[in-house]
Amino acid sequence: MEREREMREIVRVRGLHAGYDEEEILHDISLTALAGDVTVILGASGCGKTTLLKHLIRLYVPSRGSIELFGREITTMDEPEFDELLQQVGVLFQNGALLNSISVAENVAIPLEQHTTLPPELIARLVHTKLRLVEMDQALDKRPAELSGGMRKRAALARAIILDPPLLFCDEPSAGLDPTTSAGLDYLLLKLRDELGMSMVIVTHVVASIKRIADRCIFMDQGEVLFSGTLKEAESSGLEKIERFFREG
Repeated sequence: MEREREMREIVRVRGLHAGYDEEEILHDISLTALAGDVTVILGASGCGKTTLLKHLIRLYVPSRGSIELFGREITTMDEPEFDELLQQVGVLFQNGALLNSISVAENVAIPLEQHTTLPPELIARLVHTKLRLVEMDQALDKRPAELSGGMRKRAALARAIILDPPLLFCDEPSAGLDPTTSAGLDYLLLKLRDELGMSMVIVTHVVASIKRIADRCIFMDQGEVLFSGTLKEAESSGLEKIERFFREG
């Protein structure tokens, strides 16, 4: 059973310490995310969850500790090796990070143009397929500034999955969205998980979203992991900070 679990561990963090200048932000973080699951990193604003996510994709380098993706240690990889690994990872940033000077289709095509030698006509076909998957194919010629917040998130999601990554990281996907649009995005993420066989690690503080999408929860508080387990276990943990988070969220 333990061996089976290890084989399912798509993200594994052990003894992670990190910070800025002399201030330590993350204290002895250990966690795992299992293949096929939606793992939600949650907690109040300022608890360190987005900082943790940025370490998982090596935007920041920890002062000590281990981070493994797909069973491979990323903290000691050289840049070419990590860039190759990163092609198996999709990232949906909080603000979408779309380029306003080009169309939605051109934004979505960027990873294909950077990391493949596919001909333009095949790239265009793949872009259209992914935009249709996120219900955005009608907007492929629009600029990001012409889109609503929810549509921008969907376009950014299409770009994040254009290389068919087995692992998707999302930073506050519901940020700035109204409840109805947020719910629609949650159901889309679950649809992609099921149809594409993706594993997801999602940072959010939105309780309604957590209850819709989470298989497992990692609750952070003041730069530490306070709890790790299933959503049901989190809701009945008996820990006051977690119960208050779900009650007041």
